[in-house]
Amino acid sequence: MFFLTKPKIITDPDQLIFAMDIGTRSVVGIVCYPENEKLRVLTSEVAFHPQRDMLDGQIQDIEEVVKTSRQVKEKLEKRLGIRLKRVAVAAAGRALITRRYLLEKELPSTQKIRQEEIASWQLEAVEQARQTLSSDESVSAADRYYCVGYTTVAFYLDKYPITSLAGQRGNLVGIEILATFLPQVVIDSLLTVVEKMELTVHNLTLEPIAALNVTIPQEYRSLNLALVDVGAGTADIAITHKGAVTGYAMVPLAGDEISEHLAETYLLDFNTAESVKLRLTQKKANISFKDILGNSYNLPAEEILKAVEPAVERIAVEITSTIEKYNNGPPRAVFLVGGGSQTPFLKEKIAEKLGLPLKMVAIRGREIVRNIIYTGKKLKGPESITPLGIALSALQKDYFGFSYLTVNGKVVRLLDTENLKVGNALIAAGFSPKKLLARRGQGIKIILNGKEKVFPGNAGENAIILVNGEKASLETIVKNNDKIEVQEAREGTPRKLKISDILSQEKYLVFLNGQPYPLPLAVSLNGEKAAPENLLKNGDRLEWQFGTLRQLLELADLQEKPQSCQINGLEAGLEQILNPGDRITVQFLQDDDPLETIQAKDAGSYEREKLLPEGKRNGEARTKDENIVEKKESALTIIVNDDKITIPGEPAPSFVSIFDYINFDRSKPRGKLVMTHNGQPASLTGKLKDGDVITVFWESVSEFDES
Repeated sequence: MFFLTKPKIITDPDQLIFAMDIGTRSVVGIVCYPENEKLRVLTSEVAFHPQRDMLDGQIQDIEEVVKTSRQVKEKLEKRLGIRLKRVAVAAAGRALITRRYLLEKELPSTQKIRQEEIASWQLEAVEQARQTLSSDESVSAADRYYCVGYTTVAFYLDKYPITSLAGQRGNLVGIEILATFLPQVVIDSLLTVVEKMELTVHNLTLEPIAALNVTIPQEYRSLNLALVDVGAGTADIAITHKGAVTGYAMVPLAGDEISEHLAETYLLDFNTAESVKLRLTQKKANISFKDILGNSYNLPAEEILKAVEPAVERIAVEITSTIEKYNNGPPRAVFLVGGGSQTPFLKEKIAEKLGLPLKMVAIRGREIVRNIIYTGKKLKGPESITPLGIALSALQKDYFGFSYLTVNGKVVRLLDTENLKVGNALIAAGFSPKKLLARRGQGIKIILNGKEKVFPGNAGENAIILVNGEKASLETIVKNNDKIEVQEAREGTPRKLKISDILSQEKYLVFLNGQPYPLPLAVSLNGEKAAPENLLKNGDRLEWQFGTLRQLLELADLQEKPQSCQINGLEAGLEQILNPGDRITVQFLQDDDPLETIQAKDAGSYEREKLLPEGKRNGEARTKDENIVEKKESALTIIVNDDKITIPGEPAPSFVSIFDYINFDRSKPRGKLVMTHNGQPASLTGKLKDGDVITVFWESVSEFDES
């Protein structure tokens, strides 16, 4: 091949960008070079398919498309004196399939939503959206689809929209996504053409994305706009709103629809009909042509336009109804690009059907393209938008078209339409998102005092994700040749539950003559008396209530008949139901001795004394705060809060009796009462023995679990 001297502007051939738009009617090639953060178009070339080698953007005859594309490549190489080695291309918009899907998850209301759960749910929503493709009769089940991008449209908490789910609590969460898919056959046929031209893929984008990049810059995307790229076989649609692309769509009607209508109306072959269509846009007064029978025509353009108006009407209806479907109504404005956008009446009909002023529907050509310097004449009108957009996409995202990653030993190929994350690779590998989050073990549902209560199973272990041996998450960015390993989540163990786990007497205290006691509980399981250690099973009926004053006295080993009882300062009977925190004062009358009473000496202690007949007190009573007891053989020596004290050993004292011998203020609780007996949680009715070690203190409210 003969090469001319390369242009002086090219100092580094590796920075050249060769973009090729392989369209339904033609192949457009441009070669650009970076210049001050812009692209300078060095040269361009256009070649038309001699036959209908492509239909609706899909390659029909690979060899013929390669032949036409190679002509463009070789002319550019000869003109520049440079061998082109890589090319930026775009996949046809006709193959794009968009699905909107709402995933809902029920959660325990006590569970905080974590960021890793949200990421997993998003992937699950994408996978569910892809599964819906199999129910679409227009989609071939044999095709494998790439997810080329997805957007989270909305979050919901208990059916109400919310900005972010992270850290929230609720019973029902919803994640609505918009996912775009591309069938593998489209990519494979495009790559085959590129390979047969002895090129590699520099960058691969989607035609509507390429057009969007040059037509609606990022700062315009806060507005609700629609871009319609009207080609020969398809009209590709992209919609922007609130700073993002909210939808892609495709209409399988475009410029060829007009040509086919002319061919049918006047009995023309397709190429003649195409020629007539192009002359209509040139606004000629009369147009001459011959039909397949050899009959000659010389008709006014206005007459031919009237004949094609029904076809234009069909195209406009399809475009506007699709826009309204994906936008939930008309947008604020519409941009028309592509060669088919110049179809007579199309702009007017689109404005009319969307209810927009005519000035809000605009045909845009090369004049709106930013960051590209072009002084040539071949690319002028709206047909130049897509090839220029492909080149600009390659400049903005300098990556190869595909990444190859290994997921648990399986090699997958991903389309590089954005920064690739672990989540994208797992979708491509067919890894189920349900295996990422651990399920809780089997829970237990019981009926507690007539109300259903669910105790969830134990938490499992979420999946462990490693990228090249390093711990990662679904959001971790990955690159070509990375190795991803996923250890599936492990389900939690079933919940084991005893009655004492739900109803612990230690949680409920009352104060009897100043001393703390556990409040008695009357418990029945499935209608029968139950013990605290009884295990519960699913469906059990557990009923309980706080006990009576009589049961409390039995628990405290006070069997004598009381002379008087007061609860919180009011007279009370033995059958009165107690409540947590009750303060109870009881006096007893004994048969063989004077009245024995327990009364408070100060806020933190009590004094027991014998009340003898008046005038006969001899000082036999001894103050307990002195922590002194006359030493007898049955006495016990114990350590309380690091202090050694001696107490009577007969009758065998219970733990609660320790409060008779220490100075501990219980009149005003100041948090949670913590009691330990030889290093273990204490039971108020537990028995003491010589050498026991006891601690008693108030734990601040802010330091213990509210539950």
